Amino acid sequence: MRFSLGLALLAPALASEPAAAQAKAAARVKLSAVITTFLADSGVRTRGLAWTTGNDLAIKWQTATPIPNPDQSARAKGLTLARSGSFIGTVGDSVALPMDITVVGTTLGLASVGIRISSLEVTLSGGRGFFAHREMVETALKNEGLTLQPLKCSRDKEGASYGNLVDAVKAPGKTASGLWWMWDSPQQQPTLSLTIMYRRADMAQVECQG
Repeated sequence: MRFSLGLALLAPALASEPAAAQAKAAARVKLSAVITTFLADSGVRTRGLAWTTGNDLAIKWQTATPIPNPDQSARAKGLTLARSGSFIGTVGDSVALPMDITVVGTTLGLASVGIRISSLEVTLSGGRGFFAHREMVETALKNEGLTLQPLKCSRDKEGASYGNLVDAVKAPGKTASGLWWMWDSPQQQPTLSLTIMYRRADMAQVECQG
């Protein structure tokens, strides 16, 4: 599989307000639908998806258009623009969670899309902890039509409470891109982040923990 976009990746969480506060009034949208929307259409050559991508989804954007990227390190790498929002994402048939979304890029279009989930509980039986929640999300995405092919890091070796994985994510009619899973469960705020990466070269920044 090849990735279609030729821009660098940075995946900071730029939303300045808690997702729960921003997303109270938002309608629900499937997490799988959000990911699918931010994949390039098959057979379409592009330097970056349009900044209007996602406007038709139930996302509460903080601004109507992108703003100068507040992350100075990202701006130094050429990612000069950013846009943040929040939504209530559904995972499977029964789970709905507040989620943050951050897109960064340039005047040519989007370079990366980051989604942060920070309301998953940590403790599960069997000692598998937060990793089991990640598996729950993965299963839901597959059941809703996404294909995930492992590319980097091992599901068997990453930590139960923290780690990284990279999959190639594919949806019908879409070009495969990288999907970086990153999870961490400190006591105060466990988080699961999913970042869409549009170049294979962007995987170099992902460090396997196992």
